[in-house]
Amino acid sequence: MNTTAIYPGTFDPITYGHLDIITRATKIFDNIIIAISNNLKKKPIFDLKERIELTKISTSHLKNIKKILGFNGLLANLAKKEKTKILIRGVRTIFDFDYEIKLAAINKQIYPDLDSIFLLSSKEFSFISSSFVKEIAKHKGDTKLYLPKEVHIALLKKINNIIVQ
Repeated sequence: MNTTAIYPGTFDPITYGHLDIITRATKIFDNIIIAISNNLKKKPIFDLKERIELTKISTSHLKNIKKILGFNGLLANLAKKEKTKILIRGVRTIFDFDYEIKLAAINKQIYPDLDSIFLLSSKEFSFISSSFVKEIAKHKGDTKLYLPKEVHIALLKKINNIIVQ
């Protein structure tokens, strides 16, 4: 059986925590689609094109990434369009879990064949979030421990450009 799963997120920016979930998912599923949300309510620091490119660079070593794409709208509708019935969701805390259970129920109502698979964050990445990393960078803290090198450099350039303007 050839299984394809979608791992959605904003990935602003993609962190080692995201990469941990993606890497572990590639060992479970035959193909992974990384779906990057263009949710402007979250006020991303990187535009969608930049997030897609940084994700491609960060996952280039993984052979069963089927595609990396941006999307607007409902995730359940994207899953239908991509003909997959599996969503991968990373869970760091009990608060994430509470939110994810609700989201899974809504997605299931929209697309009854869709199942959400929860992967717990590895201990060493359980405290990392893109929001925290951006906040650290804005205050001149070191983000090397949380981001792939290319993403770290891109974030520093982006933050410095925003601060200068």
